Amino acid sequence: MVKAKKLEVIRRNICAAMVFIMALFMLFIAPFQAHAAGGLELSTDYPGMSVKPGDNLSIPVTLNNYSGAGMDADVSVSALPEGWEGYLQGGSYQISKVHVKDGAEGAKITLHITVPKDAQEGTYTASVHASSAAGAAADQTLTFTIGEMKAGKGSFSSEYPQQEGASGTNFSFSTTLINNGLTSQSYSLSSNAPAGWTVGFTPSGESTKIAGIDVESGASQGITVSVAPPADIAAGEYNISCSAVSAEETLTTDLKVVITGTYGLKLETPDGRLSFDAYANRESDVTLNITNTGNVDLENVSLNSSAPANWTVTYNLEDNVIKNIPAGTTTEVIAHVKPGSDVITGDYVTSFTAKSDQTSANADFRVSVKTKTVWGAVAVIIILCTAGGLGYVFRKYGRR
Repeated sequence: MVKAKKLEVIRRNICAAMVFIMALFMLFIAPFQAHAAGGLELSTDYPGMSVKPGDNLSIPVTLNNYSGAGMDADVSVSALPEGWEGYLQGGSYQISKVHVKDGAEGAKITLHITVPKDAQEGTYTASVHASSAAGAAADQTLTFTIGEMKAGKGSFSSEYPQQEGASGTNFSFSTTLINNGLTSQSYSLSSNAPAGWTVGFTPSGESTKIAGIDVESGASQGITVSVAPPADIAAGEYNISCSAVSAEETLTTDLKVVITGTYGLKLETPDGRLSFDAYANRESDVTLNITNTGNVDLENVSLNSSAPANWTVTYNLEDNVIKNIPAGTTTEVIAHVKPGSDVITGDYVTSFTAKSDQTSANADFRVSVKTKTVWGAVAVIIILCTAGGLGYVFRKYGRR
């Protein structure tokens, strides 16, 4: 009785072991045999993707053969959402059958799908089927999602967005335009610079100015932004916003130009002549133009002169000071020049100087001192009288 029970236990253990072995066989060996028996496998690198209505998709698909021998396989788009269109391409042909060599080198085919323009948001599936006359078969299902695109927003930026310089300086900013979208984009370029400023866009490393540029998906493009302010620009900070606009997005980069103060004075006459006539002990008026050639207003510009000894120079100004000359403007000043009473006829030099705390200007004038007309007439009369007297003496006494 005991021996029979032991035999029953042994039998049960053997049965359990066999069941376990069979389970292992089904779990590991059977799939391998089925794979080897079927031999076909369809695959694609991106079986799930986001799309937009109206998209035309070209999706690479690979058909592999592990049967141990090459075979011909029928291929087709076995399932498509309603209203969608699709076909398979091999080389430059639309195909329905493909020869697949045995081994790791699979056949490359392309699945073309057209998404309807009126497709609604949602998730859609399509399938590709392959089968052989020997009974091998494979399927590949793809999932398409129509909804808000998850692609990243592009960027338009400059590493050094602020520069400074004096008026008359031309500025150059290096910027980078990045397209993080899923497709190539065409960007139009523009700026909102202040009136009178000139802004141009040039691809990095080139010399031709452009108004727009194409950037591939995931690529970046260097763009040089040249900025030229007006020649008479005042000192201060100026903001310039540049835009790159495509059908998908609007990108901006903000640039700043700081114009530093420049100081300058010019001293001249209205007609440009640096000479005038004068008479002894009599004032002669000279008109001087004092011009602020800088881009900052000048305060308290003083007028001074350097003249020969015993000459006097005064101005039609209180304390000989111009209180203010705005940038880019001219102030007219009258100088009263009076040579000394003992000056003799001839040419002399008188210098005028305009000076502020920041800058100065000067000009040398040639002054021609002349004899008054009345004294010239007296001299002529004296000479004539002398000549007449001599003539009379010679006539009267010359015969003796």
